[in-house]
Amino acid sequence: PNHGETLSMKGLTLNCLGRKEEAYEFVRSGLKNDLRSHVCWHVYGLLYRSDHDYREAIKCYMNALRLDKENIQILRDLSLLQIQMRDLSGFVETRRQLLTLRPAQRTNWIAFAVSHHLVENY
Repeated sequence: PNHGETLSMKGLTLNCLGRKEEAYEFVRSGLKNDLRSHVCWHVYGLLYRSDHDYREAIKCYMNALRLDKENIQILRDLSLLQIQMRDLSGFVETRRQLLTLRPAQRTNWIAFAVSHHLVENY
């Protein structure tokens, strides 16, 4: 009952069931129990993203990346929010990190090229 990641995942499930207040309580208690967990921070960011609070979601994703720098899913989620919020320089850096981690994926090359095009770095 005091395992941080389990509490956070329960909160994520409750969020999907429409019980938002209860979901936030569980995720916060999960973070309280395991502040050094990238999963807890990622789930907290997912909750904020579902509520369209993108700035807070980005902060949570950045905290998750401090703990697990090479997590592909967190980097992908972060890049989507950065382009949504027009943080183009952050988008370029995140897409560079994804390309460095997975150079064999064609989508990473395309997204990296698009990111440089958006900042007019031809």
